Amino acid sequence: MSFSNLKDLYKQVIMDHSKHPRNNGELSDSYKLEMLNPSCGDKITVSMKIENNVITDIKFTGTGCSISLASASMLTEELKGLSVQKANEKIHDFLNMIMGTEFNEENLEDSIALQNISQLPARVKCATLAWKITEKILEDNKK
Repeated sequence: MSFSNLKDLYKQVIMDHSKHPRNNGELSDSYKLEMLNPSCGDKITVSMKIENNVITDIKFTGTGCSISLASASMLTEELKGLSVQKANEKIHDFLNMIMGTEFNEENLEDSIALQNISQLPARVKCATLAWKITEKILEDNKK
């Protein structure tokens, strides 16, 4: 597959997640955290149920640009059903990818489509917002 075709495929994946977000909604009786990206106004809330150290359900609500909504949708699909440890590894790889540093490409699914965001510094916060929220929920859950 040519680089141009790959870019087009990634663009389609991002637009699909943005227009048809997966796991959109709110969970009751769950860990919940909302954050705002003040630079552009993106606002995302992630709610998550963790049972026996496994993310049994995860949803998000929010408003913002297509990058932040697509990224949140991808996050929920990729983390649902994972152990907390595997979820933290995936979050770490995603954040490294967005920052343009070394990461395990095989650990990411649709979210790999956001790899070129590292070349757009103004959009990095959009792409990482839901992932940082989830990282914080998992960190707080350890306590």
